[in-house]
Amino acid sequence: MSTKNQFSQLENILGIKKIIIIEGNTDDIYLDNNGFVNIHQKVTTILENKAYDARIFWDKIDGIWGYGVKELLTTPVAKTNNSQTYDEVDELFQSGDGNQQKDPLFKKPENFFKLVRNNLNRQDSKRIGFVVDYSDFIFNDVQLVEEDRNNLISLNKTLKENNFRVSQVNKIESTLILITKQLSQLPPRLYLNNPDIFTITLPKPSRDERHNFITTLKSQIQVSDIGDQHILENIVDTLEGWTLKEISQFIRFTNNNKIQTFEKTLNQYKHGDKESPWEDLNYQKLVNLKQELKSRVVGQDEAIGKVANVIYKAYTGLSGIAYSAKKTKPKGTLFFVGPTGVGKTELAKAIAKFVFNDEANLIRFDMSEYSQSNSDQKLIGAPPGYVGFEGGGQLTNAIKQKPFSVILFDEIEKADSSIFDKFLQILEDGRLTDNTGQTVSFTDSIIIFTSNLGSAQVSASSQPEQVAKQFLKFVENFFTNELGRPELLGRFGNNIIPFNFITNPEIKSKIIRQKLHPIQIAVYEKFGVQLHVDINSELIATILSEANEQRGGRDILNALETKFVDPLSLFIFENQAVLTPGTKLYSRVDKNTISFYF
Repeated sequence: MSTKNQFSQLENILGIKKIIIIEGNTDDIYLDNNGFVNIHQKVTTILENKAYDARIFWDKIDGIWGYGVKELLTTPVAKTNNSQTYDEVDELFQSGDGNQQKDPLFKKPENFFKLVRNNLNRQDSKRIGFVVDYSDFIFNDVQLVEEDRNNLISLNKTLKENNFRVSQVNKIESTLILITKQLSQLPPRLYLNNPDIFTITLPKPSRDERHNFITTLKSQIQVSDIGDQHILENIVDTLEGWTLKEISQFIRFTNNNKIQTFEKTLNQYKHGDKESPWEDLNYQKLVNLKQELKSRVVGQDEAIGKVANVIYKAYTGLSGIAYSAKKTKPKGTLFFVGPTGVGKTELAKAIAKFVFNDEANLIRFDMSEYSQSNSDQKLIGAPPGYVGFEGGGQLTNAIKQKPFSVILFDEIEKADSSIFDKFLQILEDGRLTDNTGQTVSFTDSIIIFTSNLGSAQVSASSQPEQVAKQFLKFVENFFTNELGRPELLGRFGNNIIPFNFITNPEIKSKIIRQKLHPIQIAVYEKFGVQLHVDINSELIATILSEANEQRGGRDILNALETKFVDPLSLFIFENQAVLTPGTKLYSRVDKNTISFYF
């Protein structure tokens, strides 16, 4: 569906239906015979093409204006209950072309609708096109007051007074056109099940329309790589979802800034002077990627290897290029599945730290909080008229504030099914529209989903290859059979990454060694005490005796808390009076118990 097709539909239906509602992208500019015009000019051209004798525009601020106003108001058929007489109306017009008046006429909706009623069904040969802009502001937002009801009655009476005559089936009749951004802003009782009313929705510009507009203004686009045809096509695709007016504003922006590549110019336009972390990535930094991630997450080398490949593709600009030439998708999409407590969330934090230089650039959504029906509204915002509308959506607000970030959807299987439509849009188009109509882009982000699907059924004693296959099978079953959305599997592709149980004794030992160091630092910073820990096999075995393999690495930390941190904190509390800076504290193991001494 294109804007051009919808305007053709308007021209075809004009004079057939008594009332036509135009909704949607009504604030844009549109291609016309003489270039690009606004909605008023476009509708005027269509009315002229259909030989309408008068093109009368109206809104609550300027009243009525347009071509043929004087003739309309000074013709006997136009007599209304308006307090002004014909002489008084005539005196308001200036000399000249006879179509300009000094002061606004018919500012009150009730007077205008009386005028419409008297003229919409006129029996002479004159065709009147009434056009009401900002029609969503005519009626009360919350509930209809008496004045609103009277205006609706007036409109409906106008429609019912339109008597059918066989002899006039070929007659093009006068028409009322209502322009609104959203059909829902008009009272449903006006248009529902009403055969005299037709609705036309203006979409955002199609690719062909964007291509035509950008090609027409190509010489005005001040970016260094505009001469490359591939870049031109990329501009057309990247600006999908933009109105022509927004594209024209971007072009104006390119003329008032230093000339640089399209990608850099677009980033500056969207995010201001924020430096893109993606531009800071370089080969020297990426060489250390795997090692950096492994220092944070142990025992998941295969998963880290797959994550690294996704980041390499993002760096080289080849993310999703096999599926589409568009560069609007997220930089990377990952789906982590596996047992609880094995490093899925930790790896997401490590990615945020490495790519975006700060763990604070991880935006986490616990999907158990989105399990109720209509939870998708929490992500994009409540509809107009509902509580919380002004606050916007949690997800859309977050990405506006932090466009360069890792978005983590934790335990995705707990989310309400309505949310998956939004996920599909993010993964496919790289953008989402919030409740206010603003579109946010996920182009510069990495999207990560995590899941514990199958963690209770898959055995920790299975071989790693079998564990991976079983987890992948649980994911496939969830999307295909339980959720009934197999198309989402295709969006993840080969980026569904299974995590293994932590069963290797060396890895367990490494986790304990890794976590003991910050405890030593904390004790020194708080008390000035040097904590010496003999990390031998006996100490590690004592800690691990409390851990359950099925619960993953998190239970190793729980065991460390119980077997080591708890007795340490008790010892420090009981001996705080004698602890002085420089004191050396030692650990020992005796009969599966860890104790401390000076």
